[in-house]
Amino acid sequence: MFDIKLEDNTPSARLKYARELTGLSRTLFCKISNLSLSSVSHWENGEQKYSRQAAEQLTKSLKGRGIQVSVEWLMEGVGHEPRVFNEQKDNQSTFNVSAVLDEEEFIWQESTAFAKFYKDCLVHIIPDDSSFPLYKPRDHIGGKIIPQEAISLFKADPLIVELEDGSIMLRYLEETSKVGIYHLRSINQATVMTKPLIKNVRIKHAAPVIWFRRRSLG
Repeated sequence: MFDIKLEDNTPSARLKYARELTGLSRTLFCKISNLSLSSVSHWENGEQKYSRQAAEQLTKSLKGRGIQVSVEWLMEGVGHEPRVFNEQKDNQSTFNVSAVLDEEEFIWQESTAFAKFYKDCLVHIIPDDSSFPLYKPRDHIGGKIIPQEAISLFKADPLIVELEDGSIMLRYLEETSKVGIYHLRSINQATVMTKPLIKNVRIKHAAPVIWFRRRSLG
């Protein structure tokens, strides 16, 4: 499978969908977020309905793992669906290989260490099949931000780009006649998960990929 799908428009399915976008298992997501595994299991399985207070805590936990989602969407399905963005800040996390419990946690700690080392960087979790075959959904990538004037030097390489609205994606950049305005082309032109070509976009930041991790179990 190269995509994560919303199974149905129920609170349980919406929570599961948002959590899966983080690329974390339920167990690891709860551990990192200090959430009750039992409660989240009941919520995702539709055995219990989470309260608004719980939804607020969930949105904060999801935001900490790079997923922007509203309380209203989680509870009622109203508004925009979750989107991946780059705001993974955890000042209390340290990269300690001896404390790693499994592969997912290893990747999470390594991505946190990368973001701390390269302060001017972009870290991104591939959300769909738009970057196939180079990358698969849930792959983690990172890059050091380059100056705007250096973007033209990377025409042959896909760049992690941050747009002015805060959204982050991996795309080939095509220059236009306007300075600072680009067409964004996905690696996989056959993708049905997103627009394969986005025209006339202003780039806030761009970074070539210098770090990449994929779970061995896919």
